[in-house]
Amino acid sequence: MPSRRTVIKSLAAAAMPMLAGCALPSAGKRANYTLSGTALRRVNVSEERIIRTVAGLRPFRRNGFNVSAERRNDKVLVHNYGHGGGGITLSWGSSHLAMELALATPHKQAAVLGCGALGLTAARLMQDRGWDVTIFARDLPPHTTSNIAGGQWSATSVYERT
Repeated sequence: MPSRRTVIKSLAAAAMPMLAGCALPSAGKRANYTLSGTALRRVNVSEERIIRTVAGLRPFRRNGFNVSAERRNDKVLVHNYGHGGGGITLSWGSSHLAMELALATPHKQAAVLGCGALGLTAARLMQDRGWDVTIFARDLPPHTTSNIAGGQWSATSVYERT
């Protein structure tokens, strides 16, 4: 009869190849595959492959963005601008503030100027509240400034502390 120690050694030796399959692949190997296991192709990066360079200029307000209401005759203008590059980050929150100002009026019809991140979120939130919304825009995606935005979380970059 084999000793207990011999049996344990034999079982451990038999299990080793199976346990190797549970090991994590190296970081380099993992980085070249998607979650589904599909291999990623190596990107060919070179200066001669650049097809265009764009810049998305964003209005910046030293004291932060502006969400305010202004009466003009029988209309109410709700301003929502000046996010200074933080528009995607702040779009749902500032558009919600703008919507609250609009909800305080007797109107249920809105014209939204612009269809970037802020215009679309404001329009969507107002539609969810039952408003009849029309969007007026000079440019449509992909030709809006929001379309070339980086989309980083940068809530503290849209104002200067004075």
